[in-house]
Amino acid sequence: MQAAKHNEELLCRLKESAKKFVSTVEKKFDLKLDYSEHSLYTTDMLLSLFFKERRASDLAVTLLGSFLGEVLIKNLGGRWEIRDLAVVGIGKMKGTAHPFRQARKRLEKGLGETLTTWYARLKMSFCQDGELYWNGHGCNGFYNKLMEQDWDLRLLQRVLSEEEKPYVREEAAHLLGRLQSDRVAPVLLEQLYNPENTYYACIAFQGIPEQKALPMLRELCSESPDVGTRIQAIQAVGEQKDHEAIDLLGDLLKEKDEILCHYAAQALAKVGGERALKVLLDIMGNHRPGNKVCAISALELLADRACVPYLVEALFDKHRSVREAATRAFQYLPDQRALKPLLFLLNERSSRMRILAAYALVFIGDAQALDPLRKLLKDPVKDVRDHAAYLVPLLEAGTRPAGYCW
Repeated sequence: MQAAKHNEELLCRLKESAKKFVSTVEKKFDLKLDYSEHSLYTTDMLLSLFFKERRASDLAVTLLGSFLGEVLIKNLGGRWEIRDLAVVGIGKMKGTAHPFRQARKRLEKGLGETLTTWYARLKMSFCQDGELYWNGHGCNGFYNKLMEQDWDLRLLQRVLSEEEKPYVREEAAHLLGRLQSDRVAPVLLEQLYNPENTYYACIAFQGIPEQKALPMLRELCSESPDVGTRIQAIQAVGEQKDHEAIDLLGDLLKEKDEILCHYAAQALAKVGGERALKVLLDIMGNHRPGNKVCAISALELLADRACVPYLVEALFDKHRSVREAATRAFQYLPDQRALKPLLFLLNERSSRMRILAAYALVFIGDAQALDPLRKLLKDPVKDVRDHAAYLVPLLEAGTRPAGYCW
């Protein structure tokens, strides 16, 4: 009886802590968090405004963790497990999550451990649901409130202050990009020419549209001695959809440095258009496997069916990494032309390949794949059997998976 009473009291304290977090946000920013999925997006931004020091005090972890747990319960189901301070019984898979651990990670590691990314993984794993009800487009009211409170100017001060820690300046630059403030653009444009601040200005220009910044951003993509700055500049020309950068990005995509290749490929996909597609398809010729994998990941984003014959050919590439990437791509570009090759790949020695091929076949949705998929229910590898058990009913019903398999 006494233990039950203690648990009930602790449960009440968790709910009160969540309410206190909500009331603190409302008091400081005049914003009402409603425990929706979208409120996590807002919370991630607010945390970067609240905390300039990456330290997780017990009080901060308690408030944030309690709020995070209540968001999980409201949207994905489940209940508090008092003994471990976990949320259990989440979704169809009855999964378990540890919101206080994630709260501490978010406070200590910043944007590298966002609440939204963590939540999305849980929803896909435990609910087999890839749909999320939050996005940047729904934040205009929130952004306007921050601008009214001059947060764009305060963030700019953080970016320019050499006394701030690098991670503080980096997060401030990311948030400035999201706010898309016109009045900070001229100052950031000057900082592209200041070696001390170039890196942070490139980050901000991933969100702030500014045609005058493009020539210098292109130059930084290839000429900056700092790899980190090059990566941020590459992302910036991609987000700005700079068509004059296509040939430059194509050259970067051929480099041996696969990190630069990855970002160049993603930037090309965001620029889009026939020229960008042609550059990516050229990489699918006689280039290193790593370059091909980067190009395939960009072709997924472009979703142009002109690339399907190239992806089908890549299914038979001698390098497994290329075959895997091409197989995965047909989840995003389901096409009947890949049906027979994917059926063949269900017999691959690699269990990973068998799973990826199975997902691609269900996205294509052809009933010819039913019997081969049913054979996977008796596969010697448990992971393959589990995925097959999920996929076979979907194909039988003519529906697609809720999310993609990586």
